Amino acid sequence: MLSARRLIVKIGSAVVADIETGEVRGPWLETLIKDVARLFARGQQVIIVTSGAVALGSSHFKQLDRSLRIEEKQAAAAIGQIRLMLAYEQSLKRHGFGLGQVLLTGADIDNQRCRLNARSALQQLLEVGAVPVINENDATATAEICLGDNDRLAARVAQIAKADVLILLSDVDGLFTEDPHDNPLARIIPEVRCITPEIETMAGLSPGRYGSGGMVTKLMAARIAMDASCNVVIAKGNKSYPLAAIENGAPSTWFIPLAKETAARGGR
Repeated sequence: MLSARRLIVKIGSAVVADIETGEVRGPWLETLIKDVARLFARGQQVIIVTSGAVALGSSHFKQLDRSLRIEEKQAAAAIGQIRLMLAYEQSLKRHGFGLGQVLLTGADIDNQRCRLNARSALQQLLEVGAVPVINENDATATAEICLGDNDRLAARVAQIAKADVLILLSDVDGLFTEDPHDNPLARIIPEVRCITPEIETMAGLSPGRYGSGGMVTKLMAARIAMDASCNVVIAKGNKSYPLAAIENGAPSTWFIPLAKETAARGGR
């Protein structure tokens, strides 16, 4: 993390939103933004990919005793997105940063022209001192909202922005050999250099209790980012100062792409 020029920080719903109250976890968000400000102060750039809009907007549907239908999730996302961005804006402003909201869909990223436009917009936001805060455009992206997967979105953003590190902040410490809630002897995997079938099996067994993406989509995201020579770390994000915790050796799983490994040995 110290040597990364540009970092993508993806924040899961269960990290930024209080599941019980449906409110933004304001004190936690403040510590994250302090982490982000610290990274900018030492010459690094940070782009945030955040979930949480549906979780925050769902409080308008509390009278329902069933899961939300797709159109209700879209409405919840539209309501919650405002609250989510307001919380980020207020916290960033306290540290001297502006906020640039960017809403993307899979179709945007798959379209070359849109992808290039997104890259230019992200670059310009960073140049004027505004932190890009990205979310899926859930009000229109019906297929994506069903998947609830911002992990792969973050990985695609890492590709577009040519990031050095993708940080996936979740409600788990990383990839485990088994679900530690079922087996207290399960071990965290500190480093992965190749995503093998065995690793894929572990992802299926590892926890992803609240976010709808789960560990499987995090592994998919890791593969996308690694193919773009981007390091990936999965770590627990719901503690205070989560980025500082990773730097200070908190439990996590790092995915190191082969290109990075080769470069470290003096290869091309």
